[in-house]
Amino acid sequence: MRRRYLHWMITVFGLVGTIYGAYLLNYHFSHGNGLKVWALVLLILGVAALVLVGVLYIITLFQQNKRKINVTPTVEEKPEEEVASVVKEEEKPEQKQVEKEKEPVYEAPKTRERYSDHSSCSYSYSTVYVKQVGYGPVLRIEGPRIIDMRTNTYYRIENNSVMQDGYGIRFEIRGNQIRDAFGSYLYELSGSNINKVFSGFYASISGNYITAYDLSMKYEMTDSLSKKQMLVVAALLFGNY
Repeated sequence: MRRRYLHWMITVFGLVGTIYGAYLLNYHFSHGNGLKVWALVLLILGVAALVLVGVLYIITLFQQNKRKINVTPTVEEKPEEEVASVVKEEEKPEQKQVEKEKEPVYEAPKTRERYSDHSSCSYSYSTVYVKQVGYGPVLRIEGPRIIDMRTNTYYRIENNSVMQDGYGIRFEIRGNQIRDAFGSYLYELSGSNINKVFSGFYASISGNYITAYDLSMKYEMTDSLSKKQMLVVAALLFGNY
């Protein structure tokens, strides 16, 4: 976010310096006042700022393309697992029929761990809603996909990157921490706490509830989430700072 503001400021300075410097040089020449050094310096600085913005834009596009090439979605691995499970089930038709009879039509939410921290599980494929207490659902989690119902914005977890539809990479997950793709670190998970990386304790996780430190916000989860899902939820609920 800070980088965007910096790019914007340099762009504005470049446009203003180039246009105003060129105008002043032309004005003084047309009135016979000769060359004004300060107007020439302003024009040169403006042009240099625009060149710098162009170079930074090209570097940003190169980095985004490089990330997209290196990203390998883990969701594609699921069909192989499903094929293997189908082969095993065909070997035991009687067991498959018994399990099918026992399968419930609907399973009510249960109180589980605050979030799953198993290294072999990036996320659960069950649909989970995050509701703001007293208002209603704000997020819907469907495996690697997370939908912000407030703005109808779609996100997808791909390895350690969080992609926003129509935007590109939005967040990066590193261990127990999540950071803005073009900014600083945001939040980290520490036991039953959600901490700001550079400011300390911010919210607590108790059962299926997430409560801000000052009790100003409280959310309820309909099921448990993985560590990666919980980090994305924290970034979406509490935003940048």
